Amino acid sequence: MRIRRLAVLCTAALLATAAPAGLFKNSVDLADLSEVSPEALQTLVDTEFAVFTAQVRLNGVKAAERRAAGGAKAASQTLDAENLDLKAAKAELKAAKANQDDERTTAATAMIAGAEEDQETAKALRRWKNQEQEARQAEVAMAKSAVDLAEAERDLARVRLLNKEQLPSAKKYELSDFESNVVKRRKELDVAGDKAKDKLAKLDKLKSEWDQLAKNLDLGEVEEER
Repeated sequence: MRIRRLAVLCTAALLATAAPAGLFKNSVDLADLSEVSPEALQTLVDTEFAVFTAQVRLNGVKAAERRAAGGAKAASQTLDAENLDLKAAKAELKAAKANQDDERTTAATAMIAGAEEDQETAKALRRWKNQEQEARQAEVAMAKSAVDLAEAERDLARVRLLNKEQLPSAKKYELSDFESNVVKRRKELDVAGDKAKDKLAKLDKLKSEWDQLAKNLDLGEVEEER
């Protein structure tokens, strides 16, 4: 177990070392941590791994955001198609009336009614999918804030360890600055979380509206078949 935990810590350290310049600009220099004993470094495992899991979560919600963007685009295309169908139905009705064809007029009128229902359903679908995209964007923002917080807590743990071990390099870091950064990041995460919660609540409402319209449309089609 000890070897495995140390391996996790080493992996996290390597990830930090390989990160783009500036990404961890407020981090403790790993050279300073090299002065710490392997046993003492074990106390950093949880905060180091928390950064990794937060980054994994961020990449997951980014993928969900991309899927939501695709869904919003498809919903817009569906609505465009329904708008064209309604336009064609209205043109047919106009032509039927011009030809004084009662049977054709009746059929065109029914066609318009159906096209209008399809259009309303497509509009609801687009509202839902657009809101889903916004909700996923809010979740990405929240996940980014979670990464920022995890990194701030990791950095604070590193500085505290240097101070605990009473190493000369500890003087390079102002502990209060790292503590303040954690407080700041927590507040930012709370704000991002509230925004995401609001977006998700609206998403559930719009999805329910679309579900009901789609259900009513299906029931209408069943009645017509009978």
